[in-house]
Amino acid sequence: MKEQENRDDLISVIIPTFNEADNIRELVPLIHRILGTQENYEYEIIIVDDNSSDGTWQAAKELSATYPVRVIRRWGKLGLASAVILGFYNAEGDVLVCMDADFQHAPEVIPQLIKAIKNGSDIAIGSRYISEGRIDNWQVLRRLMSRFSSLMAKLLTDVKDPMSGFFAIKKELIEEIKEFDPVGYKILLEILVKVGTRKGIRVMEVPIIFKLRKFGKSKLDLGEIIRYGVLLSKLMMWKLKARVSRPTCRRTSL
Repeated sequence: MKEQENRDDLISVIIPTFNEADNIRELVPLIHRILGTQENYEYEIIIVDDNSSDGTWQAAKELSATYPVRVIRRWGKLGLASAVILGFYNAEGDVLVCMDADFQHAPEVIPQLIKAIKNGSDIAIGSRYISEGRIDNWQVLRRLMSRFSSLMAKLLTDVKDPMSGFFAIKKELIEEIKEFDPVGYKILLEILVKVGTRKGIRVMEVPIIFKLRKFGKSKLDLGEIIRYGVLLSKLMMWKLKARVSRPTCRRTSL
């Protein structure tokens, strides 16, 4: 973990990217308008890019001349989960927000996640599977795959949407996890399992409308499905060895 003093007045937004240049050019100004102008938060955006061929890291660097953007360029496609963890380790804020770059996660929901943390939650999750949450315009097969993945995760947690990639978390919680084994793209599930070693973790699920990506192609493929199976196996073994409890979960629409 990077040695630094966390700042409780700073929000760190971590965005892992791979070929998301068009999305990033629109997303960063929108986050600024929501967090910096409307909510008056002090914030930073950390973009962790896997050496995108479309120049995402270059677009992000150009944006850093105007907005509080930091860019971490990795030399290869190393995976979303490890990108998020690297962003967490380099964040200076006390509240960390993880989101995708493709507009499937509505930036307008970020203040709700932050307020949930500031009101006492340890983790706030943008959830598709609670009341008022939903998925827009997905094909039936994709919906079934998502539901099946979430059902499999029930072996590890009682959170309704542990597969969400849109969440806020206290940095101190990340610092308590001694070791990550990031496989694939579902880092939240690993966090939920490993923070179960601490009793009384408060998890709030906030309803979101999950939309189609704005630009670019989905990164979900057979390889990611296989990696998810590997992740489940590893976390099950880890939980059996650690004998962890399930985190206390509160669900609300705020």
